[in-house]
Order: sequence, then structure tokens, then C-alpha cells
Amino acid sequence: MKLAVVGNPIAHSKSPLIFQFLFEALKMNGSYVRILLNSANEIPPLFENGIVGINITAPFKQSVLPYLSEISNDARQIASVNTVISKEGKLHGFNTDYLGVINALEEKGIDLASKRCLILGGGGAARAAIYGLRKRGAIVQVYNRTENKASDLAKEFNVNFLRKDDLKKAIQNTDTLIDTLPLGVKIIPSEYLHANLTILDASYPKSVYDGSNIAHLIGGEHWLLHQALPAFELFTGIKLNTKEYNQKALLDLLI
Repeated sequence: MKLAVVGNPIAHSKSPLIFQFLFEALKMNGSYVRILLNSANEIPPLFENGIVGINITAPFKQSVLPYLSEISNDARQIASVNTVISKEGKLHGFNTDYLGVINALEEKGIDLASKRCLILGGGGAARAAIYGLRKRGAIVQVYNRTENKASDLAKEFNVNFLRKDDLKKAIQNTDTLIDTLPLGVKIIPSEYLHANLTILDASYPKSVYDGSNIAHLIGGEHWLLHQALPAFELFTGIKLNTKEYNQKALLDLLI
């Protein structure tokens, strides 16, 4: 089985570590490689070279949509695809990013129903986070440095958006913060954070919140793993459980 992850840049991706680990744990014959692309129109030809499944990362999660024959309901509502499979000559798109968010949080024992959640960012990861949290019944707000983008996103998903002046007070009333901003970008002053706050930071292996006085900091490696596991199931038809592989050892590879 030949799989790949595509994006630009792509050299930093640790997805191959996850899939090779799972192939070895299940004694499967499979390969998973990184491929640097310049445009989403380069994705369909990859399936002509023996690849059967592809994970999509930035900046192609939305621009790949016109090249797909079928799009899952979740991916259609998020308007973002991170997993593509070839079936009978047709390309099918899925989104497992939202599962990465909710499973990473619920794994830590966090019940998201009615939790006050704030999402930073406005790209594909933010869209997936909004969708996943709303499915779990969370109360969602979104903030983006470009206010119009946050406003448009909030209207699309029927959630609230924040202006910069609202941010400090909003964080004081937030249970869970999901940061989808690029690695190293910090827009929340440390003094805004509080001891009851849980933060899921999409960035890994380092976080701008390292050392903060908060309840929980969940690194991006957990999000990465929990979006990869359902993608693995889509690629292989195998539903994994933690008895079949050492999850702690796998997470240790990612940090």
C-alpha cells in the first residue's frame, strides 16, 4: 500500500512516522512518503503512480476540492479536505481534522458539552475545530487577526466572533482555547491566561504556551495523531484500538 502526505512546505511533516509505526505494529506492507507540491492540480496525477491514499496539508486543503468526485458530508460542511482516497477511479475527499480536535480533548477527560471554547485562526484547521466542537455541543467563539475573516467564518458556522478589544475578557470566561495559528505566533499575552484554562495548540513539537500557568496544555502531536488514526482507517479499512499499538511510544516519536 502506497500512501503520501502532500503540502508546501512538507519537509516538517511527521505523518510518515505515524503511518510507518502503525504499518510495523500491524505487520503490514506499506509506505508513506512526503511530496512537495506547488498546486492542488498536481494531486490527481499522483494516483496514477500507484498511490491509493493521500493526506493533504496546507495550503491545499480547500483548493483540492474542485478535483474530487465525492466529498464526505463532514468535509463538505467544513469546506476542507485532509484525506483523499481513490476508489474505482474516482477521488473521494474526507476530513479527519475535526476528529483530531475532539478526540485529543476527550482523551484528556474533557467533556465538551456546553464548554466555552475559543478558537484562534481562520484557516482549514480552525474550520475543522469549529465544526467538531459544535458537534459536541460546545459554545464556540472565534478570533482572527483579520477581523473580516473571523466575522465571515462566524456567520458561516453560526458562532460568535471576537474583536481585539474583547479578547482579554473572553479568555477569562473560556474553558478551552484551540490555537490554530502558525508555529511560533503568539497573540495572547501570558497575563490573559488563567489556571482553569485548557489549551490545545496545533503547533508541535514546541508551543508558545510552554510553561504557562494553565490547567492543561495539549500539544499538536495529539491533534496530529488523532486525525491520522481515522485517516488510517479510511485508507486500510482497519479500525485500530490501543491494544494493537503502543500509543505512548508513538507520541514520543512526535515530540
